[in-house]
Amino acid sequence: MGSPLRWLISLIIVAVLAVALALAGRYDPGYVVLVYPPWRAELSFVSFVLLLGLLIGGAYMLARLAIATLNLPRTVRERKARKEAERQNADFTEALAAYLEGRFKEAEKIAAKLVGEPRREMLARVMAARAAHESRAHARRDTYLVEAKDNEKPLAALYAEAEARLGDRDFPGALSAIEAGKILAPAHTALQRLELKARQQLGQWDEVLRLAEQLGKANALDETTLALTRRAAHLGNLKRRTGDGKGLAEYWKKLPSGEKTHPSVALEAAEAFAASGDADAAVGIIEDALNKSWDEGLAARYGHYIGKAPLAQIQQAEKWLVSHPRDGALLMSLADLCAHEQLWGKAQSYAEASIAVAPNVDGHLALAAFKEQSGQPGEACAHLRKALELCHGAR
Repeated sequence: MGSPLRWLISLIIVAVLAVALALAGRYDPGYVVLVYPPWRAELSFVSFVLLLGLLIGGAYMLARLAIATLNLPRTVRERKARKEAERQNADFTEALAAYLEGRFKEAEKIAAKLVGEPRREMLARVMAARAAHESRAHARRDTYLVEAKDNEKPLAALYAEAEARLGDRDFPGALSAIEAGKILAPAHTALQRLELKARQQLGQWDEVLRLAEQLGKANALDETTLALTRRAAHLGNLKRRTGDGKGLAEYWKKLPSGEKTHPSVALEAAEAFAASGDADAAVGIIEDALNKSWDEGLAARYGHYIGKAPLAQIQQAEKWLVSHPRDGALLMSLADLCAHEQLWGKAQSYAEASIAVAPNVDGHLALAAFKEQSGQPGEACAHLRKALELCHGAR
């Protein structure tokens, strides 16, 4: 109910009471005698009631005035605090608007001066730090972050610091801020995404796989990104286990079958097994992958790994050649395998077929070696020149 209406109703009530009191006094014969020797006063009952009401009202007003006077310092302080809070709110809003509008220097200047309520002050320092980061003022940014972290719940400051450290490629520093943030919010998805990036850069592939699975369950990574992240982690783990035959075999055994036959994973695994001294495993991995889906990169590497049964490799490659007769990479692998078995005629034929399909450096180098071996130095030099021209063209 509005104030004017409330006063109007009060006035009506007072008027009604006054009329009622006047009517009562007209017909009421009663009176009141006040005696204080040697004085004596005689009043009508209505006059006494009016006088008593005025005394009570006056006492009430005096009491209110005394209370207001005593509370005056506190009232002034509260009013000043309220005005200061309103000013701080206005400044915070202006700083936020400046930051969102890209006026980073202005946002930093306003936010850096905000004080008052601890949480708002912390958020203001985080805003100032982000604005300073955008202005490439890293020293000031770090100062604001230190101030912001001096709070009971500095999650916003820790998240901002993690992002800043990642931007500076300070991955251990980013992980330190992330770990502190996870104490406050263990299941914080955005922090986990930052942690994933940091651990990818540090090559901590087991942790990358763990985080990828968590983010996948939380629907924080789309299927394509999740698959690429897993594959990158598998590639990193395979490379890291090169030279550790036992560890490599154990890891490969646990790998999902769909990953094993992916061209990039199969190629990395073959390289790792071959470097660990297990050429047969490398050959088997490439054969499995090529039998599932053809890839020229794998076909090109097939002739580089010589297992215990190279003749069987030649037979396998010739089977593939039936369905891929114009695959220059496969032809070159056959040339390498035949050369290893000293089947010089077949090796030369496959190398010539390879460069006929698509001129390539390996084919010309192989033919140069064959020609030199057969006493044809002129043709060997010609093939070397063509290999050199292809190298220059590629550069």
